Amino acid sequence: MSKDTCEKLLIELQKAQNKICELKDSLDYQKVRHLRESERKYRKIFEESTDYIFTISFDGYFISANKSALTKFGYSSEEISRIHFLDLIDSSFHSLIKEISNKKQPVHTYSEPYELLSHTRNGENVWIEVRTRIISENNQLSGIQVVAHNITERKKGDEELRESRQRFMEIAELLPGIICEMDLSFRLTYVNKMGLKTFGFTEDDYKRGINVSELIPDDMLEKKEVDMYNLCHGDYGNPVLYTLRKKDKTPIYVIINSAPIVKDNDVVGMRTCIIDISDRVIAEKKLRLSEERFRTIYAESPIGIALFSSEGYMIDKNRSFKNMFAIKNDTEIHLFIDVSIPVEKKEKLLNGEGISLEQQIKSDTGIDSRYYDWAVTPIGIQELGPSVFLAQVQDITEKKLAQELRIKKEREATARAEAMVAGLRRELLQKATFNNMVSRSPQMKKIFEILPQIANAAANVLVCGESGTGKELIAKSLHEMSCRKNKPFIAINCSALPDNLLESELFGYKSGAFTDAKRDKPGKFALAEGGTIFLDEIGDISSAMQVKLLRVIQEKTYEPLGGISTVTANVRIIAATNKDLPSMVKNGEFREDLYYRINVVTITLPALKDRRCDIPLLVEHFISIFNARYGKSIQGIADSTLERLLAYDFPGNIRELQNIIEHAFIFCKEPVIEQSHLPGALKDTKTDEINAVSRIKNLSELERIYIKSILEESGGNKVKAAQRLGIHKATLFRKMKQLGLTENFSRQSTNS
Repeated sequence: MSKDTCEKLLIELQKAQNKICELKDSLDYQKVRHLRESERKYRKIFEESTDYIFTISFDGYFISANKSALTKFGYSSEEISRIHFLDLIDSSFHSLIKEISNKKQPVHTYSEPYELLSHTRNGENVWIEVRTRIISENNQLSGIQVVAHNITERKKGDEELRESRQRFMEIAELLPGIICEMDLSFRLTYVNKMGLKTFGFTEDDYKRGINVSELIPDDMLEKKEVDMYNLCHGDYGNPVLYTLRKKDKTPIYVIINSAPIVKDNDVVGMRTCIIDISDRVIAEKKLRLSEERFRTIYAESPIGIALFSSEGYMIDKNRSFKNMFAIKNDTEIHLFIDVSIPVEKKEKLLNGEGISLEQQIKSDTGIDSRYYDWAVTPIGIQELGPSVFLAQVQDITEKKLAQELRIKKEREATARAEAMVAGLRRELLQKATFNNMVSRSPQMKKIFEILPQIANAAANVLVCGESGTGKELIAKSLHEMSCRKNKPFIAINCSALPDNLLESELFGYKSGAFTDAKRDKPGKFALAEGGTIFLDEIGDISSAMQVKLLRVIQEKTYEPLGGISTVTANVRIIAATNKDLPSMVKNGEFREDLYYRINVVTITLPALKDRRCDIPLLVEHFISIFNARYGKSIQGIADSTLERLLAYDFPGNIRELQNIIEHAFIFCKEPVIEQSHLPGALKDTKTDEINAVSRIKNLSELERIYIKSILEESGGNKVKAAQRLGIHKATLFRKMKQLGLTENFSRQSTNS
C-alpha cells in the first residue's frame, strides 16, 4: 500500500468517526450502521497496513498504534500506552520532534516527510520516514497522527554507496596513475591529484573547467574522434598510445585505457586511466641512439667478447676474440668442451650464476703457454635455462708471468723477514722475561731489579696495584727467589670469605670446635710453615680480623679454633691490595699498627695502560701458553687486531688481556687471531689512537708506534721518554732517526 493511499484512508477513517459522533443522537439508524461498517473497514485497513501508524498525545505518550507499529517496536497495545515517543527515538532527533509537535497544522494536511532513527524494545536500530498531522475530536485538537515507513535498508544502501564512492576517491588519489572522468564534450568532471600534477594544472584550473581537447595536438585529433566513436559503440578496454600536451605545451607520452559512463542506457561520458610513460619513451629513444655506439665498442674492444648458445655453440664474436684464438669458423670453440670448466662451476653457470676461470693453452712445441682470463655470464634466464652465455676473455700471459716472478721474490723476502722477526721475537722475549713475568717497560724493569734484594730479606712485603696487574706473580717470584723456595707457597683471597670462615681457613680448627668439625683441620699458616703465605686483598678484612692477624705478625703465634695451646708460625707474610690503605688508615677503616707491620717493603705495580709496550709481548706469551693448553698452532695476531688492543685501556689489566686471548682461542680456526675473534666490546672500539696508527707490517713498525706513543705521553720530552723506555737518550735519538720520527718531534726536541 502506498504512503498516499494510506494517508487518504486514515483521513476517511477520521471523517467516519467524526460523522458517527454527529449522528449519535440521530434516529436514522441505517445511516449510523452504514457509518459503523465504514469505520470497521477503514480500521481493518489501518490495522493490517505494513506502514507503522500510531497516534500520540501532545505531551508525547502513545494513544494508539497499529499492529505493524506494535510488532516492530516490540510492545503490546497496553504497554505502549505507557511509553513516551521520545524514549523510542534517538536523542539526536528529540529537538526536531519537539519542534514539529509545537506546530498546529490544518487537520487534513500531512507534513513533509522527515527521517528519524528509532530504537525497538530489543535494542535494534530502525530508520523510519515519518509524516505527521494534527487530529481532532469534536472540533478539538486531540493529538498527532504519525505514518512511518521503514527505510533502514535504503539507508544502508545509501551508506554503502557513499562508502563505495569514498573508497573510489581514496584509491584514485593513492594510485600512481591518472584517474579522470569527462563528459562527451571532453570536459573534466573528476581528476585525481596525480592528474593535475602531471599536466601542470591547479585546483583553481579544475574549478574553472578543463577541456581535454585542448591537451590533444592537432595530429592526434582524428585519432581522438575514432576512439570516441569506438567507445560509444561498445569497442573499449584496449589501451592506446597518445602524445598529449601539458598546460605549458610540453609533450607528454601516455597510455590511455577508457570505459564509457552509462546512464539510462545512454553513454554520457567516459572514465579514463592514464599512465605517463614519457620516461620510458625517452629512454627507448636514447637506447636506440646508443645501440650503434655500443655495437662499435663491442666490435673494437681489446677484450675478446663472444656469445654462446645454451648448448655451448658460438653465436657471435668480436674481432679481438677471433684474433686471440685464430678462429676461422664459428664451430672451432665450444664453451663446454674446449674450455676446461670445473664441474661445480659448470653447475653454477647452468643455474644462472656467473663464473670466472683461468685457461692455459700450450703452444705446439709445448714450451710456451698463453694464459686467458674468462668471465662467463648467463644472459636471458628463462624457465628452461639460460638462452645465451656472454664470455669476456683477456690475454693475461704477460701479467701472469710477471705476477709469478713477483710472488717468487716476495715469498723469498717474506721467508727471510719471518726468520728475522722470529729471531728478534725470541731475543726480545728472552730479554723481557723475568721469573715467568714478561715485560720490557721501564717501570717493571725497576721492579725486577729490586726483587732479588727483597726476596733475600725476611721482611713483610705489601704489593699494591689494580686488579689483574700480577700481584700474585710478584709474590710467587719473591718466594721462589728466597731461601724459603723449597717450602710451601700458600695464597688466600681474604675478600672471598666472611670472618668466621676466613679465621678457620687461616688458623685451622680442632675437632669439636663447631658443628660438623669432626676432625682437626690445619689452617693456611700451618700449611705454609717454613714458607710464604700470600694474603690477597688484605684491605677487605674486618676490624676484628685485623686484630687477630696483627697478633700473628707481632708475636709469630696463633691459636686454632677450639684449640687450647698456642702454635708458633714460621711464615713470611706477603700482602696485596688494590685499595688506598693510607686513606683507609686515615679514615679509621684499617688499623695503623697492622698497616705498618705489613708495609715494611712496598711494591707498586703499574696498570697495563701505563705499560702498553708490554701488550705485544704478553700477547705472544699467552698465545704460546694457550697453544699448549688447547692443542692449537695459532701463529700470531693480525696487525689490525693488535692495533685494537694497543688502543684499549684494559680496566682488568693483564688478567683481562689473558681472558681476551683465551676467548679468541676458543673461536679462532685460522692461523692468525682476527678482530672477529675478539669479545664484542672490542670489536667496535674506535678511538683517535686507532685512527692514528697505521697497519703494523713488521717489528720495526711496531717499535715505531710504541716509541711515538711514549714521546706523545711525555709531551715530546726526549729525556723523560728515554727514561720510560729504559734506554739512553742517545739511543733514543738514533732510533727516532731510523724510524723517521725526528721531524715530528723537532719542536719538542728544542724545548727539551
